Amino acid sequence: MNDQMPNVEQVIAGMRDETIREIGKDTISAAAQLAWYWSYIGALDMAQQLGLIDDPRRQALYHEAEKFKPVCEVRAVQTGDHLVAAEMSVEGNYNQIDGIINNEAPKPPSVLDNLRQYQEEAGKSQGGAAPPNRDPER
Repeated sequence: MNDQMPNVEQVIAGMRDETIREIGKDTISAAAQLAWYWSYIGALDMAQQLGLIDDPRRQALYHEAEKFKPVCEVRAVQTGDHLVAAEMSVEGNYNQIDGIINNEAPKPPSVLDNLRQYQEEAGKSQGGAAPPNRDPER
């Protein structure tokens, strides 16, 4: 244990009191309630990892925290969107959430493709045939 144990206990008590106060507010969302609770639990874990409290003390504080743990459910995905959730978990390109897993974004036409299209349109508008297809890259 650390020589600062009484000071650590005061800090933990202050964090617990603040967490309880914030969770108890009427204006706080369910997600914020959970965030306060898990922040407090994370602080207990950190205190144990730093050697400021031992594991039995951390477990006792966990047990105390169960009394004010918010009872709520936070859902990131709405009912019926399970396929979207599955796609988002594996999609390499988030702008393509479209029901097809791991597809690539459509590639814009190249400058050469645009040039060929304009040549064809120009040839048709003048009543003639399109110029022969020459590949300028060769």
